[in-house]
Amino acid sequence: MSVGSPEIKAASEYTKRKNRILAERLGIDGENTVNSELELANKDCILPLKDYKVVSDDGRVIFDNSEYSFFEQKKAPDTVNPSLWINGKSNYAAGVFEVLKDKIYQVRGLDCANFTIVRSKTGWIVLDTTTFAEVAADSLKLLEKALGEPVKEKIRAIIVSHSHADHFGGLAGTVDEAKVGKISEGKIPIIVPAGFDEETVKENVFAGFAMGVRARYQFGGGIPAGVTGKVSVGLGTPGGRGTLSYIRPTEFISEDTVLNIDGLDVEFQLTPGTEAPAEMNNYFPEYRAFWAAENCSGTLHNVYPIRGAQLRDAAAWWRFTEIALEKYGVISDVVFQAHNHHHRNTPENPTAVTDYLRNNAAIYKIIHDNTLLYANIGKTAKQAAKLVKIPYKLQKAWYIRPYYGSVEINSRAVYTKYLGFWNGDPNEINPLTEEEEAKLFLRYAGSAENVLKLAKEDFENGRYEEAAKAAGYVVFAEPDNLEARYLQADAFEQLGYSSESSVWRNAYLSGAGDLRKLSTDERKRNNVARGSLVEKLTPRMLLDYLGIITDSTKLSEENRKFRLVTVDPLTAGNTDYKGKKVRKTTEFSVHIYYGSLLYYEGHTDEILKTVVVPEKALPLIVDTGSNAFLDAAETDIPEVIDIIRNAIVDVVRKAEFPMIEPNKVVL
Repeated sequence: MSVGSPEIKAASEYTKRKNRILAERLGIDGENTVNSELELANKDCILPLKDYKVVSDDGRVIFDNSEYSFFEQKKAPDTVNPSLWINGKSNYAAGVFEVLKDKIYQVRGLDCANFTIVRSKTGWIVLDTTTFAEVAADSLKLLEKALGEPVKEKIRAIIVSHSHADHFGGLAGTVDEAKVGKISEGKIPIIVPAGFDEETVKENVFAGFAMGVRARYQFGGGIPAGVTGKVSVGLGTPGGRGTLSYIRPTEFISEDTVLNIDGLDVEFQLTPGTEAPAEMNNYFPEYRAFWAAENCSGTLHNVYPIRGAQLRDAAAWWRFTEIALEKYGVISDVVFQAHNHHHRNTPENPTAVTDYLRNNAAIYKIIHDNTLLYANIGKTAKQAAKLVKIPYKLQKAWYIRPYYGSVEINSRAVYTKYLGFWNGDPNEINPLTEEEEAKLFLRYAGSAENVLKLAKEDFENGRYEEAAKAAGYVVFAEPDNLEARYLQADAFEQLGYSSESSVWRNAYLSGAGDLRKLSTDERKRNNVARGSLVEKLTPRMLLDYLGIITDSTKLSEENRKFRLVTVDPLTAGNTDYKGKKVRKTTEFSVHIYYGSLLYYEGHTDEILKTVVVPEKALPLIVDTGSNAFLDAAETDIPEVIDIIRNAIVDVVRKAEFPMIEPNKVVL
């Protein structure tokens, strides 16, 4: 195989052999790449969708499943891991699916997440809303077509299982915001686990721009669909290019409980610290149906996703799944979730539901326990990750194969959650940066030419990890070295072709595309931190966000304190605002203190200058391109507002940094 050119390459003989060995070990037919899970994924479809497009009101194509029509071929190509091929092919099965006749339905295959409805006495309960408003709206139309009855106008409640955008991003396409409210008000409630709003903001706004860059590698956002590109995201079909939306929840579940929603009992099982810090499962006793949210997803999940997120707790994950097994699994006939397909007890497999839950609990416990066993005998996170092994019988449970998460990354996450990032080497106390380390490596190796000569030999002998690592040092030391870039890209490509995890494949191929400068970038369109979520921040959350996006060096000499009062100008009250008495909603004492933005929520007796602003206008302070905030605010200290606004960093523009080479972005 020729190396050192920018073109996409074919699978090498080493890659073909690696994929063939895996297929033989798992009993996959090389000529007709199928398994029992693929058969389940295609069952119960009452409205199949082939060559289907989701189109926005203004004519934009949001999602086109014909991009994945290559799955029509029976045999896995040499450039795709055969096990991952089956996962991708399962996700390609798009349409409206009947989970439980006349009771529970899902739209699958138009997004990485499912759109699910459960029949209540007079209407429907929605479980999660997919990633985009356009997909959610389309899903409702498809459900109405398949069922021959109204759905959207009969939505009685929306339950959002947890705080990730692919579960709430479709809210605006599911319900009109004016109809949302509390159950006691007779409106449509949005029901979420306690802590949902806090965790949503932390992940999607506080770290939203960095996560948007990293998510491109996890989900393959910069590479095209195809047998040498993106085939899956493990959890479902890679999503489209729509509108992420957000509506504030109205009901928060703070303990395991039962709610009667439109005549249907719904049990809530909180599972904090599992797949999300705030998450919950549901059980529908009348239907003997268990909703596993994203705690069981038809694949091994991520204890740590490379896009970035708080480390999940593998111990909590297995324990809550075991509780679900004992409490609900034994009285359930079907288990369904926000990703991939459902599993149902049948005469041929009467324990399908309990097996599904038990196997999920077991794999997280094995990864957790074995990682700590190795840690306690002195192994580092990287060493433990290569030592943890899954028993062969569990390896044959297809729905916990590593299509999304991987044993290696999950093990490192367990290690880090307990012991932190330090590996015991004093060199890592105050480590060299990636760029410094690369330059040191080249200096000791003698030259980039020496490194690349050896890296090329490794590549030609199928040692792609070594070749990629060595060439990567040259890229970080000499970013314009095309020989290094193309060699690392070629090595990444072969690693991607043999990866069973979609995350690994997408990351490797995204890296290859960036090195060759072939990738596209749609972060601006898809980043929720740029959308309605910022507009919906509470005042306290907005102040937290403001502290994150201000350059503290520009405030390093400031020591100023003022009172911030937010109001509802449409409701009468006791607070003065532009010649009227209006209702105060929140009050803070804000202290710009030598680079920090401190605040206290609540009233203090200090005599302070005051800024009064409508609560809905407070997010305008981050829009430094207009004077809308100053126009909305009433204050006699506009210079303080100017000081803050002048320190705000334009993260929208600066969050376009590279992943695979030195980052030259500065504040």
